[in-house]
Amino acid sequence: MTTDATALTALLAEHAIHRLVLDAQHALDTKAFDEFVQLFVPEGRLFRPTTPEPLVGREAILQAYLNNPPNRLNRHLVTNQRVTLLSDTEAHALAYVMLYSSDAGERESDVFGAPVHRSLVGEYHDHCVLTDDGWRLQERRALFVLNQPIASQQP
Repeated sequence: MTTDATALTALLAEHAIHRLVLDAQHALDTKAFDEFVQLFVPEGRLFRPTTPEPLVGREAILQAYLNNPPNRLNRHLVTNQRVTLLSDTEAHALAYVMLYSSDAGERESDVFGAPVHRSLVGEYHDHCVLTDDGWRLQERRALFVLNQPIASQQP
């Protein structure tokens, strides 16, 4: 019976971490930056592909996202999530991410939305810890591994 309880605990932890990754993406895509930073521990670290130094702490992470262009429209598709439990309170999560980005001010159609300006494939390497508030991101390393020029922008 201990084995079943241990397996169930591991499964619940993995599910909670999958949800953490998805909740983070949803918060970013809907520009709920206050919600996004709450998914980090207070001194969490975020390594973005576009900046050489990590953002450290919720306030630094929040300010960086508040400085994004206001018309930018992003959608992240998160796939291939893998969670490796390191202990009862620590885990590593890997996810592949497809990012589609546009300028929301250029919406061509209410039906078909805005044109895609950027298409990138990346990865999230997350170190997660269990806190009193549930699983949180202690560190996220985001990186791009592929990019696709948009056909309309090619010569």
